[in-house]
Amino acid sequence: MWCAVMEVKGKDKGRDSLSVNWLVSVLIHIPEIFALNFNINEHKFKFSYMLNRELDDKTFKVFKETLMNNVEAFEDVFSKNPAHTQVTKTNFNGLTLLEIVREIKTISMEEIQIVNSVVRDYFFQYIISEKTENLNEFKEDLIRYEEFIKSLTINYSSSKQENIFAFRQGGKVFVFDK
Repeated sequence: MWCAVMEVKGKDKGRDSLSVNWLVSVLIHIPEIFALNFNINEHKFKFSYMLNRELDDKTFKVFKETLMNNVEAFEDVFSKNPAHTQVTKTNFNGLTLLEIVREIKTISMEEIQIVNSVVRDYFFQYIISEKTENLNEFKEDLIRYEEFIKSLTINYSSSKQENIFAFRQGGKVFVFDK
């Protein structure tokens, strides 16, 4: 069972729940993603993943090249203007925070799936995530949510919220409008 909790400080609380619903849906249905940050004004979208090991520089370099090649191929196939992508890692106490920042004007479910599948394929055994149990029981819901996520993806640019941060903890999705 998932629960979404929204904390809004200094903003109009009911102004625009579209981006919030979108972030919650993505986090619920892609459990490998640790946190998302959606900065409308800077046109940046940050994916954060937590790994239960420290990445060495060589492994990180090979992963980064693979991710960049996949993103570039996606942009070529779909005739998208190349977007700046920044990939960083922060090691601490046996863990690695992996952050992928895309500078974009739009974000699509396909882009999210490409980034997530490369991370998952590379670090599957090391990703710290809250696994969605009994996912097979909710396949129809998942298909509907994927369509919902796609429809929200198209409309995010009309959002009035400036900097939204969402993360998952203890079966809940917390969303903050900074």
